[in-house]
Amino acid sequence: MKELNLGLSNIKVSQIGLGGINFGTKLSQEKSFEILDTYISKGGNFIDTANNYAVWNGGDGGESERVIGEWISKHDNRKNIVIGTKLGALPKDLKTRDFSQMQGLKRETILSSVEQSLKNLKTDYIDILYLHVDDFSVPQEEVMETLHELIQLGKVKALGCSNFYAWRIENARRICEENNLTFFSVIQQRYSYLTPIMDADFFPQIPVNQDLIAYLNHYQDLTLVAYSPLLKGQYSSLDTIQDCQYLTDANRHKLEELKSVENPINTVLEYITDSFQGSVALITTSNVNHLIDIMDAII
Repeated sequence: MKELNLGLSNIKVSQIGLGGINFGTKLSQEKSFEILDTYISKGGNFIDTANNYAVWNGGDGGESERVIGEWISKHDNRKNIVIGTKLGALPKDLKTRDFSQMQGLKRETILSSVEQSLKNLKTDYIDILYLHVDDFSVPQEEVMETLHELIQLGKVKALGCSNFYAWRIENARRICEENNLTFFSVIQQRYSYLTPIMDADFFPQIPVNQDLIAYLNHYQDLTLVAYSPLLKGQYSSLDTIQDCQYLTDANRHKLEELKSVENPINTVLEYITDSFQGSVALITTSNVNHLIDIMDAII
């Protein structure tokens, strides 16, 4: 399995990451363990989760983290695994179970969320801590100072952001440079071989757009972790575009080109992992055989 360093950190991960979004809710612990065991057996080491996974599947948040924590405890393999988790998007009121009232990024929220994630994951450090969403109501100075404190305490090894605009990432960079704070190593964003239409709305998700493409190509200290890289099976069915937010002539042409290659999914994954001096494709699946096919394609 190909590996790369995340940004300027010394953390090395496989270029296929495993998304744990359904662990403990849509997937039982037993099935989640099977997926995790298969992923590791195929050379992967990068597991992704969040503290709000998965409230929309009937959970209260933390289910995915707890399953991963139990799995790590069972195998005693923490040092061999890179774990990324996220905070900020857990609903304030679980009656809504949507993204209308997210907890946000206040200092006290960040600190308490990290403590809960550490408990859930049964670990004393998080490899990659992501801000799951941006929070315009909190000064970025407060956010970055709090994250830096967690780095200094050894509770977090590296930082990431997800669903951020390029100008907000740059503003965070300026704050960190001016105040000698730790900057992000990773950005996790929606990205695939097909490109969404200009006014596509995936709220609260933000896809990689031309602005962020230019930013990532200019700066080489940020690694992209691409979520939804396979667009829920789009590349297994090349005859139609399944999501209207990708319905363009350019994308139709891309699909036609894929019909001529031997392994379209492999072509798509290579396109993603080769982007921006090397990126990670984050795979989510409930089917072990599907996971094996993906891992075998990219090895």
